[in-house]
Amino acid sequence: MFHSGLDFFGQPVSNRPAIHEELFNIAYYGNGFTHNELYNMPIPLRRFYAQKLVDAKNKEAEQIKKSTQSNQGPTQPFNTQKS
Repeated sequence: MFHSGLDFFGQPVSNRPAIHEELFNIAYYGNGFTHNELYNMPIPLRRFYAQKLVDAKNKEAEQIKKSTQSNQGPTQPFNTQKS
């Protein structure tokens, strides 16, 4: 039987790398989902969790940036002249 690259209700074969990248990222960085759970999860729900993960990581990066900037603060130049 001829296979056109499309599943009956599925995605084209060309989308598989992006789908598996999303599955990997949620499983690896999301701490709690397995690959099988994500693979069998309804797509809208999986996209919801992917977006929540992106939002959380962006918020975390923003807090780290603010913390780093506030810790640096104004510094006085080092005096290299002999007294």
